[in-house]
Amino acid sequence: MPAVPGAAAAQGGTIQTDLRCDFPGEVIEAGDTAVFDLAVTNRGDTGTCLLNYWTYRGTEDWKIRFEDGDREVYRMLIPAGETKPVRLVVETSGHAAVGEYPIRVGIGEGTIWVYVRITKTHSGETGTIEATVVDKEGNVVKGADIGIYDGDARVEGMLSTAEGKVSIGAPMGTYTVRVTKPGYREWEKKGVEARIGRTTDLGIVPLEKENFFAEIRVKSPSKVVAIGTNPLYEIVLQNVGRNDDTYALSVEGLAEQWYARFRESREAAEEVSEIYIPSGEEKTLYLDLIPPYSVDVGEYNVTVMIDSAARQYEENLTLRLRGSYDLRTSAKSYRHEINRGETLVFDMTVANAGTGGALTNVGINMSAPEGWRVTVDPASVASLEPGERATVKVTVVPPADIVAGEYKIVAAVKSDQARGDDEYRIVVKEQSYVAVLGLLVMAGIAAGLWYMFRKYGRR
Repeated sequence: MPAVPGAAAAQGGTIQTDLRCDFPGEVIEAGDTAVFDLAVTNRGDTGTCLLNYWTYRGTEDWKIRFEDGDREVYRMLIPAGETKPVRLVVETSGHAAVGEYPIRVGIGEGTIWVYVRITKTHSGETGTIEATVVDKEGNVVKGADIGIYDGDARVEGMLSTAEGKVSIGAPMGTYTVRVTKPGYREWEKKGVEARIGRTTDLGIVPLEKENFFAEIRVKSPSKVVAIGTNPLYEIVLQNVGRNDDTYALSVEGLAEQWYARFRESREAAEEVSEIYIPSGEEKTLYLDLIPPYSVDVGEYNVTVMIDSAARQYEENLTLRLRGSYDLRTSAKSYRHEINRGETLVFDMTVANAGTGGALTNVGINMSAPEGWRVTVDPASVASLEPGERATVKVTVVPPADIVAGEYKIVAAVKSDQARGDDEYRIVVKEQSYVAVLGLLVMAGIAAGLWYMFRKYGRR
């Protein structure tokens, strides 16, 4: 039975106290506070006495105190024959079990029992600490880091929302709350209590801007591009300080023969090396990284350096260059002439002209006019390494009743990584004896017409 030690004490005589509480029992939930208004009557001489209480099992972490108004007290002077009020405040813990808890109160010689009945426990829950973060002008501050610390150890934390609000759950205890954000001075409050199942509202947390500070946001700071493509980084530079500022721009860590340039728009041809930004405004910059033609596949890292009047900022960028896949076809001729009834055979070369790695499952499909028959031998190639090539034989058989003229066939070559197309023109001609026979027929027709004209033309 824990107790607060103390005994009745009189100054200049003997006091005789009676205690009264009109409502000695209060019903609350765990974590709430019960308040008992006590009336102390002195039937003896004027004197001073201690304010005592005794608690029992299950109340070890409760906070109990005597108050007079908004002051915490532990002694009181009671004039002879007078009655004075004092308040007993009982802060229960959130994990207190459901049940009734007696508390014995002793003031001078008088004692009284009061009771706290817990109807609902919040065991297993956490307390909540809330706040709204704004700047000195009253504008909400998004992305401020609100940390709850037990000494130097960070217990919980989160960032403020777009409305500047934060709500953090924390175990029961007393903490230090720190609010930080780059460009603002740190805010701190000690002795913040987290009570299980209850909310502690810190209200408005004002952050003061630093005189000079910038925020840098890079859209996609890590890029993967094929060799032959110049990457473009978009950088947003915002002056969140209280003063206008000018920022010098540079890049460190460029490999040999690489080049970098800053521009104020994607289309701008002029480079910029510094930029002026008024307080509260932002500008978008575009950084081109231009590697040499002989660049190798691999990962490259550079650092953007931004210097202002008060400090230097760094942003790391990563570029991974991968090889390109390029599937090409070729032949000695793209136009062939054959006589009707003949078969055309020619060689076609398939090559891996890229640098990205092997081309796998290379298949060749030929499309031709209706009635034509086109075959490829072999019709597929399992793999082609960079720079490797394979030759296939294409056999083209036009239909027997084809009309002389020019026709097109298309070679569609496709792999797992890339594809390519090529066109070939086939000119089909009549055979020579057919042409002679046609001339003889035409000559015979002409001779017959001449004969008929000579015989009958003058009648």
